Amino acid sequence: MSETPSFEELSKLGRGHLKAGRLDEALSAFTAAASLNDLDPGIHDALGMVHFLQHNYPGAIQHYERVTRLDPRRGSAWINLGAVYNRMADYPKAVEVLRRAVQIEKKSSAGYYNLGIAYKHLKQWALAVPAYREAIRLEPKMAEAYLNLGNVYTAMKNYTQAASNYRKALDLKPGLERAVRGLEQAENAIREAKSHNNPFGRLVDPSHLNAAAATPAVAAHELAPDERQRDRSQLHALLVKLEDEFQGMTESLEDQVHASVRTLNKMLTQPLSPHGVSISREDALDQFREARAQFAPRLAQFQATLKQLREHEAQFQ
Repeated sequence: MSETPSFEELSKLGRGHLKAGRLDEALSAFTAAASLNDLDPGIHDALGMVHFLQHNYPGAIQHYERVTRLDPRRGSAWINLGAVYNRMADYPKAVEVLRRAVQIEKKSSAGYYNLGIAYKHLKQWALAVPAYREAIRLEPKMAEAYLNLGNVYTAMKNYTQAASNYRKALDLKPGLERAVRGLEQAENAIREAKSHNNPFGRLVDPSHLNAAAATPAVAAHELAPDERQRDRSQLHALLVKLEDEFQGMTESLEDQVHASVRTLNKMLTQPLSPHGVSISREDALDQFREARAQFAPRLAQFQATLKQLREHEAQFQ
């Protein structure tokens, strides 16, 4: 009768299968080892990895959570748990887990990179930027971090910074197709912006003037009482609609800028941001300016339009 393998033998057998990519065999060996010692965090860590590689994300979460309960200071388990939540698109939970992970593993580029992914998908740009920057500081050759940072700046419409980060990604990985596409998009946006901001003025196309001159003037039309009332109703409805949109933009502005303001305020009194990301006060100010600049022109345009429409409506009172 053959002797039953020991816990150590099963663990070694499982690691060998895992290294060779034999996931089913690795799962069987690690599961047998766990039946002999369910309190070993390393076995549950290994089971979490196998389930992750098999795309069984609920199973991976079960074992990684088990590791964090058995060994709360094992930062790698918190990082992997956050990565699984990212794969499951549970980004709020990923942020919660990864913020704890980077407090434990302060020098983990993977922890900050995964945290940046979670913030990016939550559209919390002002928090995604320092997370990716910290990942790059810890691992300067992480092309994917530059790529994702470029994507964040693109979402913020900061195309100059986006292009810079895409180029850095391509310096590290010349064949990174997503960076190629991102750089092309950013450079097109920069050219488009420059074409509408010529400091030397613009020439007038004479053909446009001729066409305008050939167009007969429209005779003034005196509105009948019912037409006047209808016009006033339409203007009022438009005002209500624009005011609602303005309120929505204000709320959106508060959501986007609030995080950067909170980070900036914390930076005035603490060496670290409230999320454990080491950044300078200059960086915190830069994030705030970027968040504010994204909305300021649109808000100013809405205010001007509302003022103009109110004045128009007042003419019919």
